[in-house]
Amino acid sequence: MAQSQELVILHFNDVYHISNTNLIARFATVLSNPDYIAEDSPSSSGLDNNNILRIFSGDAFSPSLEAAVLRGGHMAPVLDGLGVDAACYGNHDFDFGEVRLIELARQTRFPWLLANAVSGKDGNRRLLAGDREYLVKEVAGYRIGFFGLAGTDWPSNCQHLPECTILDPSTVAKKVASHLRLSEGCDLVIAITHMRLVDDLAVANATLSGAARVDILLGGHDHHVVRRAVGDNNPDPNTLQSGCDDVANISNFRGDVRVVKSGSDWRGLSILRLQVGKNDQINAFISNISLQQIIDLEKLPNYNTIPPSPQVLNALHTIHDRIENNVQRPLLHTAVPLEGRSRLVRGEETNLGNMLADATCAFYNCDIALINSGGIRCDRVIESTTNGTAPLCIRDVIEICPFDNAFVVKRVSGHVLVEALENSVSNAYSDGRFLQLSVGLCVTIDWTRPEGERVCSVLVSRAQDDTPQQLDREQIYIVAMAAFIGSGFDGYSCFQNTETLIDAEGAVTDTNLLLEMFKTARADADHSELDIADDHTSGIRRARRAVIRRFHTDGLPVVAPVVERRMVAV
Repeated sequence: MAQSQELVILHFNDVYHISNTNLIARFATVLSNPDYIAEDSPSSSGLDNNNILRIFSGDAFSPSLEAAVLRGGHMAPVLDGLGVDAACYGNHDFDFGEVRLIELARQTRFPWLLANAVSGKDGNRRLLAGDREYLVKEVAGYRIGFFGLAGTDWPSNCQHLPECTILDPSTVAKKVASHLRLSEGCDLVIAITHMRLVDDLAVANATLSGAARVDILLGGHDHHVVRRAVGDNNPDPNTLQSGCDDVANISNFRGDVRVVKSGSDWRGLSILRLQVGKNDQINAFISNISLQQIIDLEKLPNYNTIPPSPQVLNALHTIHDRIENNVQRPLLHTAVPLEGRSRLVRGEETNLGNMLADATCAFYNCDIALINSGGIRCDRVIESTTNGTAPLCIRDVIEICPFDNAFVVKRVSGHVLVEALENSVSNAYSDGRFLQLSVGLCVTIDWTRPEGERVCSVLVSRAQDDTPQQLDREQIYIVAMAAFIGSGFDGYSCFQNTETLIDAEGAVTDTNLLLEMFKTARADADHSELDIADDHTSGIRRARRAVIRRFHTDGLPVVAPVVERRMVAV
């Protein structure tokens, strides 16, 4: 038997934001030498860097405020600075369309993989965004095959995915793994996935042995630190490992691990150490797997002693300079002052709240949109700009909605809607739960009545020219709202068990909606090519028609929202 070799795989997934420069720069240092996570200084024995592989499991170019400004261009230099060896695309990497993703992928020096997402018909199929079906790397004398897998849920939660087919992950995994072993002579086969855990487990169980064996699945999409060994089929990604309830910040495991996921946003990291040997120097096998998973890098006892990577720090500073230049770009005019003071937004109808609600309702073409006032954060009156003052810029829009909150769409009964409106005007209304309402909804309230009985009447019109009708408590309405309240926060538990038509994964965010609505308004008016994804275009155009009143002489759009007695106190 040949002497075994230690191969080290460093895995991470789902990274979006780059505001925490010190965290990312220290993350890069740990990727260069994982011994830095030890409480002592890095091991003097050191690691053979040629035996380390750095794998990324998708979702980097979107969504984030940085992505909204630079259309994903903030992330390529960061990923390159981390020395990534191979990656798979995530569903959000398509948020700016396939053409833009191709541009972004070409800015990186490592290959992107995805074997089961194909466009076109049989006989004329192609992979998406210039990706590769598989990759073979020579490491420490072993041939290791990698391939990527997309989840079966992508078409339902990826607004900007091009027309394509997501082939069954298990079927494709067996086919590609067999090819890698039999035709490419690979000793090990590793799947890089961006799927829900239930898909990962299905693939893991379908590829346990033979030429189709997949040795390890390194996954993303679920933003949790997860591991599953052979026989552990728990589909809940909130559970690190079945039977493991009390988990420290660093969790260790030794055994036949099959599925690994590594958290999100630069905090989670998995370190796999594989002892690999060959029988009679022919058949490779893994004799031992040791897995160390960091739940939150910032909570390491020696976090502050990890030196930040100078290369990554420099890249981040350059990107932040680009963002700073971009946020000063003129975006729109307002013909009237926009009321954004928190003390007013959180207790009464405002024209700024109406504009946000109308844009959201029009984008989704739904019956009603509800804006929780806590998501409006500028805390000032934005003065009119049509009298010769400077137009509003991207920074002003981000200041209004800085959280990049996703808007989900739900089926809501009239009964539940009244319950939500009562919560909006409960005694805790000033904490941000007060709702700004879209056009077509008129609510009369009496602040002198007891909490829970303040909503006197609700009138609804489903089209602009419809006569308002009394709300039917048994009727179902299609309602857009921030995922924050749709998940039950701020007292909106009434929404938790309602049917979700568009979840947060496939939703537009408040920041992106405003930026896209105004950034390309002039192009839309001129009927020229829009710089947004095709399947997104109609919603953006509807939103523009709902809020843009005219165009200024400088070509920028002009808004002029008004207060329309949508929330009336008696």
